[in-house]
Amino acid sequence: MFADIEKRIWIRSGIVEELDMKQSRLIEYVLEKIRHYYNELYGTRRCYSYPLTLSRLRKLCNRSSYSIMGAVRILANTVPYGSKEEPPIHYDRVKSGRNNSHRPYRIWLRREHRQ
Repeated sequence: MFADIEKRIWIRSGIVEELDMKQSRLIEYVLEKIRHYYNELYGTRRCYSYPLTLSRLRKLCNRSSYSIMGAVRILANTVPYGSKEEPPIHYDRVKSGRNNSHRPYRIWLRREHRQ
């Protein structure tokens, strides 16, 4: 009757967060699409020669940018409870060349998590 709860720990604060099945599935789906981008698409065409951005990930997943950003933050800042590994992704934000107030996210998959 009760859904499976996944526990993840935030790496810098040590706070344990409990995720329900729906949140866990979304996180796995987003990670699968990030892996797909870097393993299958990255560098194949000119439009895929850039790092993965939040807007492109949103289009790949066909989800809202709010839900994708939540999943990216969880993937970049948490690990499964009791695990000693690093988070599977990391991201940064850089200034745009034309508009300094525009700072797009660049999402990267860590090398040890490429499959």
